[in-house]
Amino acid sequence: MENRILVVDDEKEIREMLLKALTRLTEFRVELAGDGEEALKKIEQEDFDLVLTDLKMPKKDGLQLVADIAKSKPEILTVVMTGHGTIDSALEAMKQGASDYLLKPLNLEEMVVRLQKVLDERQRFVRLRDFAAQLERANQELKRADGMKSEFVSVASHELRTPLATIKNAIQLVLRGKAGEINETQTNFLSMADKNINRLTNILNNLLDLSRIESGRIKIKSQELDLRGLVEFILSSFKPQAEGKSIHLDMEVVEGFSPVYGDRENIEQILTNLLGNAIKFTPEGGKVSVLVNPFREEGGMVAISVRDSGIGIPEDQLEKVFKKFYQVEGSLHRSVSGTGLGLAITKGLVEASDGTIWVESEIGKGSTFTFTLPVSKGEKRDPHFRLALDGAFQRAQENFSSLTLFLIEVLDERAEAKDALLDQLEETVKKCIYRKLDIVLQREKEKILSVICEVDLQGAQVIRQRIEGEIQKHFIKDRDNPPVIKLGVATYPEEAISKRNLFRRAKEKLRS
Repeated sequence: MENRILVVDDEKEIREMLLKALTRLTEFRVELAGDGEEALKKIEQEDFDLVLTDLKMPKKDGLQLVADIAKSKPEILTVVMTGHGTIDSALEAMKQGASDYLLKPLNLEEMVVRLQKVLDERQRFVRLRDFAAQLERANQELKRADGMKSEFVSVASHELRTPLATIKNAIQLVLRGKAGEINETQTNFLSMADKNINRLTNILNNLLDLSRIESGRIKIKSQELDLRGLVEFILSSFKPQAEGKSIHLDMEVVEGFSPVYGDRENIEQILTNLLGNAIKFTPEGGKVSVLVNPFREEGGMVAISVRDSGIGIPEDQLEKVFKKFYQVEGSLHRSVSGTGLGLAITKGLVEASDGTIWVESEIGKGSTFTFTLPVSKGEKRDPHFRLALDGAFQRAQENFSSLTLFLIEVLDERAEAKDALLDQLEETVKKCIYRKLDIVLQREKEKILSVICEVDLQGAQVIRQRIEGEIQKHFIKDRDNPPVIKLGVATYPEEAISKRNLFRRAKEKLRS
């Protein structure tokens, strides 16, 4: 397919010379224009692949033409022609969107090579763009399939639990003799069925929990929590099970650290899963400990470790233990039944609580699972912001849609100046968002402007560019002492799976 070139120059002799040269040396289809205005009219009426323009022309010069093309027809490439004395203007044209510049007097063979190179780069870009679009479509299909899978697991789990409960109740009635006397053999078979119903119910519950975590629909109700009391409660519930294997349980909690901030039910489930595994995989007469310490590697976090004296996990399997349906190989592990979902669920719950989890182990000496939780700093969010984010996040979860949080901060020691700038920013940012339902409000305590938009990563990038452009235009450009304005952005579910995590990620980017 031949490329269409528009040559723009106010000197007729140069236009005709370039027409003959390009026609003779290439297979380009060449059109001519005498100035920038004529060129724009031709561009509106016809399709061109590249515009080759002189910089110095009457009416509309080459620099203005490049800027206009970049704005109205960004798919058209531009190359400028300039003399040695105007190289700075050529470099400015490249900042405006030009792909290359040629020095006069022109070397025709070099010109052809440079133009072909620019066009080849464009073709590679087009192919990459098409490939990226295909990947994005495939990614969206995978997301839809994953959403359908999660929905199926959720519905199936709900639907299966009801008949299982009915079967279990019927078996319990027969075992208690309510339907007549049964012999010992019948009792054994019914007890075996009852035990397997419990196991199947646990599997369904685990699948339901995992589908909620993976789809981002897990409910997080964070609050300040006293870890000592919570750990003591969980340990007490495991005492009968530990005593049955003569396993010693103990707890070490550093005194004086702040409460953590998290969802009580989720943290209880994390500890229950880890302690249950520790006791399950620790031989009789062993020891299981829970240790709570400040996490020295990351400020504002607490580390909770569950340590056992079991047989340990092979080093080559440490990274796999948190994967779905994975079970560690080994004689003791094979003798203990399980679904391989517990640690995958645990990892999801920890990450939903803004923490991380890892395992350290040594064969013959035991394993230590450690997870972190954020220290509570008190509730700093404004009530209006909290209600707005809670409502928007819940809608995003229910509709399997995306949600983006923007945080914008003005760095100025003068409180009055900061307040005035935030007011101006609020009005400016409102013009940059897509939908009337998107929310723009100020966080009074922290003097931060927050924007809640129901857009995905791609939409968030477009809005960010708009906001940054408006900030540059109205608050930075042509000011002797411009303010420092920073922007932090995070998107659910791509970058965060909980409300708190969404705010934390946006704030981390704001402070970076």
